Amino acid sequence: TLLDRTKSRDKFIEEQYERFHDYFVHVQLADFKCKFIELDDDEDNDKPDLYKAIIKQFHIDRLSWKDLFNDFEMHFYRYVFPYYDTLYTLEKLSNSDYTLGVIANGKSKIKQFRLHSLGLGHVINYLSTSETVGYRKPHPKIFEDMIDQLDVEPEEIMYVGDDALNDVAPARAMGMVSVWFKHDDAEIEPLAEEVDYIISTIEELLSILPINIKQEGED
Repeated sequence: TLLDRTKSRDKFIEEQYERFHDYFVHVQLADFKCKFIELDDDEDNDKPDLYKAIIKQFHIDRLSWKDLFNDFEMHFYRYVFPYYDTLYTLEKLSNSDYTLGVIANGKSKIKQFRLHSLGLGHVINYLSTSETVGYRKPHPKIFEDMIDQLDVEPEEIMYVGDDALNDVAPARAMGMVSVWFKHDDAEIEPLAEEVDYIISTIEELLSILPINIKQEGED
């Protein structure tokens, strides 16, 4: 939700292909990119299977899926591009005394690297990942973990997500205020009763939530 997934992924794919070009001499970049995107579901835990399939699909010798996956873990966090209004909006919210947290499927280390690379580490107070909790979105347990960390009632939490099934619906079912960050290429839309607000840019949150304008030098 906080990063431009398409831009981030495309840039990583292109440069990973170049790093292993000597092993991909019989594979065109367009084919590698197409297969990667076809297999990718944006969940870090599935990347080993993705790379196993790529090795098999293109009959790549002298290179294992582990080499590609290790390269992913080592480099992907460098290829993260936030939306133009992400940092501005989150800093505004943080300065207005909102507590900010992230719920994500995947490995904690990778998510922390991404937040750091996005320049958001200083505004994110809490992080819940499927690796830590043992459950993946949309399971209620991972949402409960964030509720416990924040130590507030569910209705005091506004959850913003771009996936109707994994984000919006389960957050609303937990009693949170749900916000759907709608993308033009969204395949599934949430039901009317599952969503409280719909936004198309992160900055629109500033028109939904009360914002305190602090004077210079004010704590």
